Amino acid sequence: MKTEILVILPADRNRLGRLVVDTGGKMVFGPVDCFGRADDRAARARGNANRDPLKPFGDTPTGMYRCHLGSAPAPAVTRTYGPHGWVALDPVSGPALRAKKNGRFGLLIHGGDLNAAGRLRPTYGCVRVSNGDMEGLMRRLREAGGGVSCRVEEG
Repeated sequence: MKTEILVILPADRNRLGRLVVDTGGKMVFGPVDCFGRADDRAARARGNANRDPLKPFGDTPTGMYRCHLGSAPAPAVTRTYGPHGWVALDPVSGPALRAKKNGRFGLLIHGGDLNAAGRLRPTYGCVRVSNGDMEGLMRRLREAGGGVSCRVEEG
């Protein structure tokens, strides 16, 4: 049965988006909050002050992705990626594929510590969810088995 992660991000990337998982036409996870915004300082330092999604270190690009599940990261990076693994996003169409051709790589869905105000932090262009939501997402994707795709869209 086909499993798809749907990430809906607002045009104003300062706002949270939503993430759901659909298996065979049935929502099996979510909706949960997600954040598809790049870190201003990191983007500016790497020549992408406007956080252009088509350039490295920009906001998360929309489009279709093939997904691969990754295991829990080393303890040294759990603050950044969270303790529950990640979903690697391999662009296959739309702006995401154009971004890949422009040098974008390493796009993930992952957790990570919240900021001091208890909110999701920006990334280097990935999609961040809370650690608790990432744990549930990974459990659901492993239960589903088989191929997983991801569609990121604005809405």
